[in-house]
Amino acid sequence: MNTHLKKITHTSLLIALVFLCTVVIIIPSPLGGYINLGDAAIYLSSYFLGPMLGFLAAGIGSMLGDFYLGYVNYMIATLLIKGTMGLISGYLFQKEKYILGSISGLMIMVIGYYIFEIILFHNLLSPLANIPYNLIQGIIGVVVGILLIKMFKNAKVKISF
Repeated sequence: MNTHLKKITHTSLLIALVFLCTVVIIIPSPLGGYINLGDAAIYLSSYFLGPMLGFLAAGIGSMLGDFYLGYVNYMIATLLIKGTMGLISGYLFQKEKYILGSISGLMIMVIGYYIFEIILFHNLLSPLANIPYNLIQGIIGVVVGILLIKMFKNAKVKISF
């Protein structure tokens, strides 16, 4: 299989994984968002794909999850926020800084959605209500993501292009 086709195939599969992890188990949060396991899939995708393709897998998979679940007003913000999570964590994972990459992704997500919700709700206070929910989701994503990365790394599973 040629390199270009491998990249498309692996990226597509990981977009689907992020999507499924985003929509299979959802817990609504107070201001219209939801808690899910998509962040763990984002970290796993970024580990395998690196920063640029990690951006695509994270951003597109998460954005499609928002569309599927009816959170259309979050779609563009999700593409950018989750894509940036994939980009930064993928870059740090390449340098084998897994905890820093995951914590950076967590902070990007929490701060990114807070800023977006300030714009969406036109105030600084009401978006504060979602921060604990985003932190819960983010921490779960960090723990599960790091465990999955360690498991695949120990098993010497790699995607090569």
